[in-house]
Amino acid sequence: MQFNYGAVDSTNLTVQGVLNGMDQNAAHLTSLIKQLETVFTGLAADVAKPLMDRFKAALGSAAEGTGYQGQLQQVKNAIHQTSGSEGFMKETDHQQGARFMSIGGV
Repeated sequence: MQFNYGAVDSTNLTVQGVLNGMDQNAAHLTSLIKQLETVFTGLAADVAKPLMDRFKAALGSAAEGTGYQGQLQQVKNAIHQTSGSEGFMKETDHQQGARFMSIGGV
């Protein structure tokens, strides 16, 4: 059985594109929250602030590894480490291949 690293790399690029789109969406939502915080004043600000704080906490931060953005970063890291021609998949494939090659060579 031959493992097609090129196909995995190609699929990896597609998935990375989707994840980057999700990153952009999260950045846009963060921007909207900041805009709303400057617009709301008085009673509207008092009512909206706790809701926006909950939303910001749920969105989280990629750098801090929290919330939606933190989970998204973890997915990106896992894909990068595991798949394709430079990841754990290739290392494991080569290690298992070496084991099979050594079966008859004792």
